[in-house]
Amino acid sequence: MSTYQSDRPTIPANLRREVEVEAGHECSITGCNEHTYLEIHHINQNREDNRKENLILLCDKHHKMAHAGVIDRRALHNYKEALRARLNSNAFVREQEGDRVHHFLKTVTDILSYNDCGEISSVGSETGYWFEQEVYVKLSNFFLNIHIYNLELRSYGPSVMDRQDRIVDLMRQVLNIREQGNYHYNGSYCAKFIPKSAPGTSEYDNEISAQIKLVEDKLLEIQKLAFELWDYVENRLG
Repeated sequence: MSTYQSDRPTIPANLRREVEVEAGHECSITGCNEHTYLEIHHINQNREDNRKENLILLCDKHHKMAHAGVIDRRALHNYKEALRARLNSNAFVREQEGDRVHHFLKTVTDILSYNDCGEISSVGSETGYWFEQEVYVKLSNFFLNIHIYNLELRSYGPSVMDRQDRIVDLMRQVLNIREQGNYHYNGSYCAKFIPKSAPGTSEYDNEISAQIKLVEDKLLEIQKLAFELWDYVENRLG
C-alpha cells in the first residue's frame, strides 16, 4: 500500500498544535529559526502514521531535504529528541523567560486599549479614522522608554525575540501613521483623520478606507503574533 494516498488521515488540529508548540512555532532543525513557512513532516514518511513521535515541524527547505533523504530519519529523530530535552531542561530559565514574555504581552495589551466610558476596549479597525488619544500617548511613552523593553521585556530565545521585535516594529509604524498622517486633534478623546480630497467625493471615502486598512493590517498582524506568544507562554513554558 502506498504511503502517499490522497485519502490519508488528516492530522487532528489539537495534535498539530502540540507539534507546533513543541517546536516553539519554528523549524525543529537546530540553528534554523524560520517561523513563517512551516510544515509538519512524517519522520518515517508514512503519512498515515500520525503519532506525535512521528511528527516534526520543519521549514519548507528542510522539509524538502527530509523527503530527499539529505536529512535522514535518524537525524530527524535526534532533532525530535533535542526538542524534548530542551523543553525538559533549565526549568528556572524557562520560568524567567515566561515571565518576560507574559509581561511584554500585558504591556502591549495595555498600550492598545483605552477607557471607553468606563469600559476597557481594544483598538480596532476604526483606529485608522478615529485614533484614540489615550493609545497615542501610551505608544509615545513606550518608545520614549524603549530601554525598558530591551532590559525587562525582550526575550532571550531567537524565535520569541523575533516575534516581540516585530510587534514593537508594528507598534512604531502605527505611531508613525498617527504622527505623520493628517490627523486633527481638537482636545477630545480622539484625533480624526482628515482626507485631502473634498468631502462627499469618492476620493474622500477611498482615502478613509485606505487609512483604516493601513492601520487595521498592522493591528491584525500584532494580534496574530501576540496569539502565538500567548500560546508559547501557556503551552510551552507553562
